[in-house]
Amino acid sequence: MSLKDNLKSIKTDLNTEEKMIENFIRSERLIKKYKIYIFLIAIIAIVWFAINFGISEVEEYNKKESNRIYTQLLKYPNDESLLNQLKQKNVNLYTVFLINEIQKDNNNTNLKNQLKTISSNSELNPLLQNIIFAFLGEKSIFLKDYDKLLEACKLLEENKIGQADVLLSQINENSSLKQIAKNLKHYQGISQ
Repeated sequence: MSLKDNLKSIKTDLNTEEKMIENFIRSERLIKKYKIYIFLIAIIAIVWFAINFGISEVEEYNKKESNRIYTQLLKYPNDESLLNQLKQKNVNLYTVFLINEIQKDNNNTNLKNQLKTISSNSELNPLLQNIIFAFLGEKSIFLKDYDKLLEACKLLEENKIGQADVLLSQINENSSLKQIAKNLKHYQGISQ
């Protein structure tokens, strides 16, 4: 019996080895057949990882450099060369610096003019654009509902109730000014 068992185990081992060799030959044929494609995919993957790594390193360097320049500008706010470097490196940080400087000297028209020219820059963050518009007293998304409310009040003073109703109903439901708009409608006899 033990001889039979040994023969069976040897036969099973040979079958598994045979299947393994067969699979190896199949994979070798597959690799030979698609060798160019596999090689190209590997090269593309390596190049992609290298480019992503390079881009992230350059972005990190630019952030550190922009922050260094900004810190220097806070110490020496009148240094024109640092100001120009920051403007070239990071327009958003340059805008924040200008807003900070205008808050110190609100009558400085030169800084306000610089902010107006920057506000049209396509690289500027849209949120910063709206902050500039609000800061300069121009139409801003932040103050959209507030502007509508003020305009509706002027129309109500002129007794143009219908036009005021249209403006007041344009104020968003989730706006903090919606309750004031409802009160204005109520006290002016506009049906809700």
